[in-house]
Amino acid sequence: MGLLTAREAAEYLHISLFTLGKIEKERSLVPFRTPGGHRRYSLEMLSEYLECTRSQLRKPAGRVLIVDDGDELTHILSSAFPSCTFASAGDELRVGMKVAEFKPDLVLVNTSMKALDGRALCMRLDGPDQELDVLPFNGSGEAGLGATATTIDPADLGLLQDRIASLLGLDVSTTASLPRLPESALQIGE
Repeated sequence: MGLLTAREAAEYLHISLFTLGKIEKERSLVPFRTPGGHRRYSLEMLSEYLECTRSQLRKPAGRVLIVDDGDELTHILSSAFPSCTFASAGDELRVGMKVAEFKPDLVLVNTSMKALDGRALCMRLDGPDQELDVLPFNGSGEAGLGATATTIDPADLGLLQDRIASLLGLDVSTTASLPRLPESALQIGE
């Protein structure tokens, strides 16, 4: 097995020695150490690093905006979808600002919020001029989303996870399993 020095590894990756050191500090690349403390890299290790960074460039993480009163769902989903970026908003002004700044791929809207007409917001966000997916959910457990709604058990967020993964084009098998929610039912729109 031929090992490369730090300088040879940097040349192979087309980066500087300084950048190679930063990559090591991020623990994205962990070199072998000689008894004298010198860094050595295998070609396999460097090729694997390149492939990993290329696949991250090919598959940008999804951006999800959650419109809800609290942050509980945001925290739960961010642990289930570590490759995605999440933001939350609790009122219509912040929703508009987040849509403009954050540019989400998917917007989850709690249609049972008291301070916001979630159904009307869904209709505006899902309009013909918008290029984002909107997924309404009912966080209060009340019925009323119509025939396209699917009620899921309060302890099971698997359906929500599947719908998000489907809308973002993610493989569900690569997402973490969702923890159980407290006693609140969700309805997920189709």
